[in-house]
Amino acid sequence: MIEKNINISKKITFLLFLLFFLVGTLTYKDYGISIDEEFQRSSGLYWLKYVLEFTPFEELSREVADKFALSKDFTVSHVEDHPFYGVIFDLPAAFLEVIFEINDPKNYFHLKHLFTFFLFFIGAVFFYKTLLNRFSSYKVALIGVLFFILSPRIYGNSFYNPKDIIFLSLLSISIYFCFKLFDKMNYKNFLLFAFFTALSTSQRMYGIFLPLSFIGFYFLSILSKTEDVKYLKGLIFFCFTFLLFLTLFWPYLWSNPFANFIEAYKYFSHHSHLSGIKMLFNSEYIRGNSVPYSYIVTWIGITTPVLYLVLFFIGYFYIIKRFFLKFLNIKKESYYYDLWRSKKEKKDLFILFNLTCIIFYLILFDVSIFTGWRHLYFNNIFIIYISTYALYLVLLSSNFKSKQNFILFFISIYLIFISYKMIVYHPYQNIYFNSFFNKTSSIHKKFEVDYWGLSGNKFLREILEIEKDKNYISVASASYLPLERSKKLLNVKDRKKINIVGQDYQNADYIYTNFTSEVDKKYDDKYKIPSNFSKINTFVIDNVVVYEIYKKN
Repeated sequence: MIEKNINISKKITFLLFLLFFLVGTLTYKDYGISIDEEFQRSSGLYWLKYVLEFTPFEELSREVADKFALSKDFTVSHVEDHPFYGVIFDLPAAFLEVIFEINDPKNYFHLKHLFTFFLFFIGAVFFYKTLLNRFSSYKVALIGVLFFILSPRIYGNSFYNPKDIIFLSLLSISIYFCFKLFDKMNYKNFLLFAFFTALSTSQRMYGIFLPLSFIGFYFLSILSKTEDVKYLKGLIFFCFTFLLFLTLFWPYLWSNPFANFIEAYKYFSHHSHLSGIKMLFNSEYIRGNSVPYSYIVTWIGITTPVLYLVLFFIGYFYIIKRFFLKFLNIKKESYYYDLWRSKKEKKDLFILFNLTCIIFYLILFDVSIFTGWRHLYFNNIFIIYISTYALYLVLLSSNFKSKQNFILFFISIYLIFISYKMIVYHPYQNIYFNSFFNKTSSIHKKFEVDYWGLSGNKFLREILEIEKDKNYISVASASYLPLERSKKLLNVKDRKKINIVGQDYQNADYIYTNFTSEVDKKYDDKYKIPSNFSKINTFVIDNVVVYEIYKKN
């Protein structure tokens, strides 16, 4: 009977992953272009050009150099001024663009959206494997990975976020191999963990937390299990291979690994080049390098599905309670210093430790944070893991089968509700707000909504439909969004019709605003709509205003 239930669970899991894969591959073209994608494309070409300088492929190198030169325009930051970003995704994408002669930007960005989703899909598979490794329950692992996939903002970003989602996916794979290493310390697992943590760290420097915390946990384990000293050679092997892979995967480090790593750390910690940028948070404009302590907690609290948050708080409380009880019960004269009584407890504490350390690091070191919590989306792995742990506890404490079935039924209904919400928001899941947040039509006056600028493409298509008989349409943007990016997802014929005039409003036929601003609108009228323009349309999803269109009178 048990074997039959396991087989059913495996089949359901396979079918749900298949559905997930099909939905992604059938809808990836629905998404607009995000504000960062042009820079990441340029970065990929820049570093591909750099790598090819060490090869005999001179003709290919010249072709890449030409493409890189064309990738520059006044709306894209120069990669030479910001060379610190990892290229583990962008460089291969640039290589494919060149090799397969993908010259239409529309095709290039669609292809990149598809590959971003593929990597997120792989990350979800490994997250499922991580949960299965920890909880030894197909049912719990399946629900946990559904929490992971059905996180609206994360899912939406899984098509067009060329940095944060790539890192999240690589980190998911890294955690799985970390758990495998906890189970069995051998050179194979050390090598795999080193490989994927190096990939993760090269993409986002937060990845360094994983190997550092693993090393810390190893030395803690020696306190109660002195025979673990025999794995010290393996740990040294891990450190060496991690540093080797990190340098290999991050071309910026090649010229001077240590000094350049420190420079990158300084850059990503403070983002001094963005010090003048302001963001709308709780109806006030603030700077990214001086956000209040409540910033991250607030953003996570209003954009994560409520059930996941409730379970997270339950799980976090139980793990930290268990840790402190064990810590307080340690006796100085005892030979037993273990803070965990099993590998499973060790894994739980490892996840909680990483999440807590990252949050404290952000607070204590005053790290710059911009546009919501997208830079910290990788923390969703830890949040959902702890939520799944709480679910596991709830199911364990349910002595009766009928009680377990009721809990599973309730969760299923909630997941169906979240799925419905994601369909309602499609393809703008990135603006999802949960039911904790009192959604009103003025939400865009309290928080940034479409800070990625994804709605620009829909706006341009709308204008083309309104003015389908015109051959030339001038549009302005009363937002911190270069519509030039959105224009690239149009077909060639429609691109020629659109003339973007920036904030030269008087020479525009239409004005678009998604309300995103890098200046304080209370004191700066840079994005003020002129009085000779009238609002003709407002795009709203789930009572959230995404953008408005104004037409010259």
